[in-house]
Amino acid sequence: MLDPEPKQGTKRKKFPVSALPGYPPDCDHTHTHERRTTFQACRHLGQCTNTCPCVKSRVTCEKSCICSPSCPRRWRGCTCKREGKACTLENKCICAKANRECDVDLCHTCGAVEALDPKNRYNDAFSNNCCQNVALQRDMPKRTLLGRSAVAGFGLFVGEDVKGGVFLGEYKGEVITTEEADRRGKLYDRRGVSFLFNLNSNQVIDATRAGNKFRYVNHSAKKPNCYARVFMANCTHRIGMFARRDLVAGEELFFDYG
Repeated sequence: MLDPEPKQGTKRKKFPVSALPGYPPDCDHTHTHERRTTFQACRHLGQCTNTCPCVKSRVTCEKSCICSPSCPRRWRGCTCKREGKACTLENKCICAKANRECDVDLCHTCGAVEALDPKNRYNDAFSNNCCQNVALQRDMPKRTLLGRSAVAGFGLFVGEDVKGGVFLGEYKGEVITTEEADRRGKLYDRRGVSFLFNLNSNQVIDATRAGNKFRYVNHSAKKPNCYARVFMANCTHRIGMFARRDLVAGEELFFDYG
């Protein structure tokens, strides 16, 4: 069997966000996941000060922090209304702009609660009118098929027609440290195949042993038809794969490894 094309450390597309309205100006690393480390909730009482790990990291506090509920750094969710396709970048949802999924505990008006209700999981007609920013949490990937690639080894092919911008699935695997990734990477280089994918500044996803089909998406710098995006969902970094344009059933998926 031929091995798929090696995957090297991948840089993520940055969405330009200069500031988060309503939050302190030193929260400017909240959306830049490549600069962030694994989130560690602050464990102090009262307001956040310069000794707070959230302040030091220049990120917002999360719902798991135990600082004061009135702390101005606390992420408060979005206030989008559930009408049409709520919570998208086009609708200027603050959660989407900050590269994070809506949170059912914080976003009460956008339809995230209804979209993630298990009884609505398979009801696309209903979900299309709810929050559109919970794809990773809803975990309803598009149909994909593994097959021989015209480029290298195995590839992943879309199994149904897909509209541009739609969630294809999640890149899954072991979450390891960058140090462990460096060690494993030397071994993978000898085999000529690697499924390491940068998650944040101190974590990497290794899909070699515990990954899913999305590890077989091959590289194309000139004509990628999908892209990877790192989100924060429930205080955890995760990688979603999205269609760059409309896709026809049978097309092989490619994205730019960077």
